[in-house]
Amino acid sequence: MSQGVVISLNREEWQAIKNKDKKYDGRFFYANKISKTICRPSCTARICSPKNVVILSSLEEGIAMGFHPCRRCCPEKETWEGPKAELAASARRWIEDHYTEKFSLKMIADELFVDGSYLLRVFKAQTGYTLLQYHNTVRCEKAKELLQQPELSIALISCRVGYSSASHFSRIFHNICGCTPSEYRTSYLTELDLP
Repeated sequence: MSQGVVISLNREEWQAIKNKDKKYDGRFFYANKISKTICRPSCTARICSPKNVVILSSLEEGIAMGFHPCRRCCPEKETWEGPKAELAASARRWIEDHYTEKFSLKMIADELFVDGSYLLRVFKAQTGYTLLQYHNTVRCEKAKELLQQPELSIALISCRVGYSSASHFSRIFHNICGCTPSEYRTSYLTELDLP
């Protein structure tokens, strides 16, 4: 490992690392001499001894010194919100890509390589929705787009968005949107006819 300019660790930086303080993210990075990783101050990885910390002014500086970006805090990503936000975003994308399909908790957890219970807790904390609520919300948003086409029947739309029963679809749609699919369609078409 080549020797670059090593900035000595001060009390404020050590406190930021010790407390995993997000407000210091972007101000500096630190490298762990033992694991050879570059981290953000807010990294959730186990904290090493202060004698094994190298303060860096940039990610590039650490890479030039032979360190590599941490996989836990991803310092190379500018807008990274943390592992839980990333997991919730991955689950949202998965549901949006598979909204017409039925899925089990085990199926989505296996796809995302996490424990199902952990996924449920993280998703609810990050989004405010359960996985099923989000799945139904995505289906209803897609149904709203299809309901703007008067030639499509409610039964056909319910099948296209993944429901096997038009009555079940109508109940879910009413719970989420506050009106039945027919009422939504009528309201939409009425607005189009207004001068």
